Amino acid sequence: MGRSERDELEETAVPAVLIRRSDLPVPLAHPARSFFGGLPKLPPQFEWPTAEVTANVTPETVAITFVAQIDLAEVPGSGWSPLPKRGTLYFFCSSVFVGEGRPPCRVLYSPTDGSAYPDRAPPPNLMPLAGSDGDAQVRWLDPALDFHSKVEFKYPLSFQLIRDFYFREDDVGGELMIEELCKALGPGEPKESDLLQFRTAAEYEKDEDWPFNWLLINYVVRSVLSHVLRDLKLGYYGEPLADEAIVELNRLHARAIGWLERCRALTPMDDVDPDTKMAFRSWWLDTVQTYKKMDGRVRTYTSALAADLGDAINHTIRCMAAHDADACDDAPLSYVANLERQNRWKTPTAEDGKRRHFDTALHQMLGYGSGPQDATEEHLEDILLLQIQGELAFLDWHSDIGCVLHFWIDRDALARLDFSQVVATLECD
Repeated sequence: MGRSERDELEETAVPAVLIRRSDLPVPLAHPARSFFGGLPKLPPQFEWPTAEVTANVTPETVAITFVAQIDLAEVPGSGWSPLPKRGTLYFFCSSVFVGEGRPPCRVLYSPTDGSAYPDRAPPPNLMPLAGSDGDAQVRWLDPALDFHSKVEFKYPLSFQLIRDFYFREDDVGGELMIEELCKALGPGEPKESDLLQFRTAAEYEKDEDWPFNWLLINYVVRSVLSHVLRDLKLGYYGEPLADEAIVELNRLHARAIGWLERCRALTPMDDVDPDTKMAFRSWWLDTVQTYKKMDGRVRTYTSALAADLGDAINHTIRCMAAHDADACDDAPLSYVANLERQNRWKTPTAEDGKRRHFDTALHQMLGYGSGPQDATEEHLEDILLLQIQGELAFLDWHSDIGCVLHFWIDRDALARLDFSQVVATLECD
């Protein structure tokens, strides 16, 4: 009796480690030994890695983004894993990403555990997330003022052993993958639309939950200012701005500066009184209407203002969680729950399994990995040290859910503990 396709795929099964992050970030002082983002607990003899990156036009040598720290004693794999049984891996990578199929990276290894040293302070030349003037840089975050414009939020990690299968675009392989993931993660939650993604200004007008503190007001004002200043500087795609548009933009600029000055006089986490809340909402909606009238005469569309408001709400909640574990109690529950839900395992479909691409970002060590292009094929003989899938829980530098970042190492180099040979690949669909 001949073997079925399922039997053949079962023979390709190899062990892998599924990585799950916390739903919300934690303060830097959290004792996690394995985590995404935050600051690395580097041994004193290690320098923060640098590399030459090009975010806009001019190459520059900068300290590259810290991505993850993994304490190998927390990773399951006794008896079969090619990784060291103990010690800590530190992952660094350029976060320009746009145009970087092989982003500059470094992986460092220490035989000590992940709590042996204090947090390493970020160096002065640390690159902004997405790079200076990079296409994916968040324009309303100021690298001179905002810690999390250069340092990603800290998310503690947990690990689960799974089996991985070698296939691409295959129904039976998808069935096996779904069975394995559901065994580890459960059946999943029903899929729900993201509350803030693609939300319109009209929908925000009906939502009375914002603004909920002065930090959010600060970010929203800065987002508006970033558009106004860009429109004044660049004009309309090679054409000079009409006089009426210049007048309107200058008016928007003056009113935004007024709000920014009020923000500077107040504590960011303070609540907003009802009168101020009403006045701010009125100002933002007036700004949207002004841009609507200028449609076709300036670069900014009203949809960009609404998208920035949603990003600012999420970023503010992350900042609150990173400030204090209980701070999110002061944010609207619907916003907090929406952000948490982005990390929850969603009930997969057959098409998800076939494509190895799920609504929930699946981070991984070892196994075959997944991606929309050819990296997993090209590195089939290498070891997958880490796979991070793009997800909306991060800001623009890694929020493309169709992107996958891999760190690969040659088997012989790993046996020698020579992590200088690690290469990174970035693929987007």
